[in-house]
Amino acid sequence: MWTWAEKIADAVTGATGLPATTGAGAALHFFVYDLLKIIVLIAVIAFAMSLVRQALPLAKLRAWLERGPARVLGYPAAACFGALTPFCSCSSVPIFLGFVQARFPIGVAFAFLITSPLVNEIAFVLMGVAFGWKLALAYAAAGIGLGITGGLVLSGLGAERWLAPGAVSLATDPEAPVPTGWGPRAREAAGTSLHILRRIAPWLLAALALGAGLHGFVPAGFFERWFADTGAWTVPLASLAGLPLYLSANATVPLLEAFVAKGVPLGTALAFLLSAVGVSLPELMLLRGVMTGRLLVAFSAVVLVGTTLIGWLFNALH
Repeated sequence: MWTWAEKIADAVTGATGLPATTGAGAALHFFVYDLLKIIVLIAVIAFAMSLVRQALPLAKLRAWLERGPARVLGYPAAACFGALTPFCSCSSVPIFLGFVQARFPIGVAFAFLITSPLVNEIAFVLMGVAFGWKLALAYAAAGIGLGITGGLVLSGLGAERWLAPGAVSLATDPEAPVPTGWGPRAREAAGTSLHILRRIAPWLLAALALGAGLHGFVPAGFFERWFADTGAWTVPLASLAGLPLYLSANATVPLLEAFVAKGVPLGTALAFLLSAVGVSLPELMLLRGVMTGRLLVAFSAVVLVGTTLIGWLFNALH
């Protein structure tokens, strides 16, 4: 399927005169090949999923979640809805605010907020292409499970009492009028796909550049010394190390490939990248307007503990 991307990467690398066996040549080939592959995947899948979301009765879904079944099914429903949204952590905040404004159970709102950046259809396909579909399914199940569990934990803590004063009135409704007819819907989906590409482009390029550098220039044994230790302590350390970063789940797969290729255990690398995806400093700054410091700490702790547990699980299984 990706023969054309391989040929273009070969041609670009060959035109520079850099042998593919050198660090620079290998890094350039990695960058071009993965850039082409990921752009196509994001454009096609985001377009298709935008059409799917346009057909979903979101108003009815919200009304259903406000009634009794939300206590049983609201958490998995919100987490699965979050998995269908190809948003980074900051892009998920407006919909979380819409949940708060609609007075959904706070745990349901957090189930969406936690799952949305961690899992989406684009990252799922990228993971399947890179590591196989069994691992992709395990990644999706772990992310959705963390969203459900995190929502239940924060609900049990009474997180609604830690919302900032006026949080409900500050929230906005994320729904926009849905276009009718195939033409308008296709144009809307194309615009959504282009918007996603533009929004993640800087992070995607940065992640690919870092992945290419890791692929071509990192000395042998570097990651073995820092993160390749099989001791259990390396996983929570990796989760904490990812906290200051801000990445999209779509952009982390190239980094994950490079980390694993350099000897980092899959679970340790995944814990590092998921913490950077699931809770980031820019996201916490956005949430500070509607959450008290205590709720921000509780939310961050739930995500970091969850990514650590996911890392331990993947290290045990892989």
